[in-house]
Amino acid sequence: MAGTRRVAAVRGGACLFALASFASGAGAESWCDAPPPPELTVLEPVDTGSDWFQVHAVAPGVFAISEPRQYEGATSFLVTGAERALLFDSGLGVAGIRDVVRRLTTLPVTVVNSHTHFDHVGGNREFDDVRNLDLPYSRASARGEVSQSLAAYASETLTEGRVCGSLPAGVTSRAYSMPTWRVSGQVRDGEVLDLGSRKLEILHAPGHTPDSICLLDRANGLLFTGDTYYSGEIYLWAPETSMPDYTATIARLAGLQPALKMLLPAHGSPVAEPIRLVELQAALQEIAERKLRAEPAPDGRQTFKFERFSIQLPGDPGL
Repeated sequence: MAGTRRVAAVRGGACLFALASFASGAGAESWCDAPPPPELTVLEPVDTGSDWFQVHAVAPGVFAISEPRQYEGATSFLVTGAERALLFDSGLGVAGIRDVVRRLTTLPVTVVNSHTHFDHVGGNREFDDVRNLDLPYSRASARGEVSQSLAAYASETLTEGRVCGSLPAGVTSRAYSMPTWRVSGQVRDGEVLDLGSRKLEILHAPGHTPDSICLLDRANGLLFTGDTYYSGEIYLWAPETSMPDYTATIARLAGLQPALKMLLPAHGSPVAEPIRLVELQAALQEIAERKLRAEPAPDGRQTFKFERFSIQLPGDPGL
């Protein structure tokens, strides 16, 4: 996530506009009172003893590790093979995600980040094997060198308006520090990571950030989308976002739809239907052709609404 304070929608899409009412003191129920995504009711919960993380088994050998009490609602995914495991993102770094991972697997773990926004890399420092794309944006993020606007946004991560209930056990301060970590290796587009009985392909998916990637499990029809797609309001207005790159990425991913069984996004519901990629591609085309009327959004931005998601763009999206 990047930019200024979110007031248009809860990222997970469970209760659009709830946060706006909460932040403005309008007396409405806060985002904390919104019901969970309905898809969660059919997923198997896994008890790891954590008071911060919520874990669901979403597919054989795949666990969604979410942080639903912080309003980014970020989800990391643990994918296990016969010989190794891969953690796709590591969350905010507020509570120790490594403890949860160790309750789910005893295999050696490699961390790969969907992109290097703070809510996806916070736990990187807990692991020895962390791999990113070899790009200037990724390298700067690992050093904690981010834009002033992103640092200001992240600094409010643990304020009372952004956390439901108490802080995680052992956390006594609401100050949030921008994560830093050591990169042990790089990944590249098209690289296949063999976990033993399970192979995951790296797909460079620039757009949301220059270093965004997706993970493709071809054998099982799974696509881990990071922030490239999720249910709710998709933010495409940050300075590091490239609309031409994003449009090309969605076209590439939509082409995979016939072979996919499930999307696994990093916000909102941890599972989604692959047809959403085709719908998103069509939505971007409608916006580019100026067939839709936008609704005003904070700071001069604009929002385009669709049935399963909405898209927030800068005032001049440059499509």
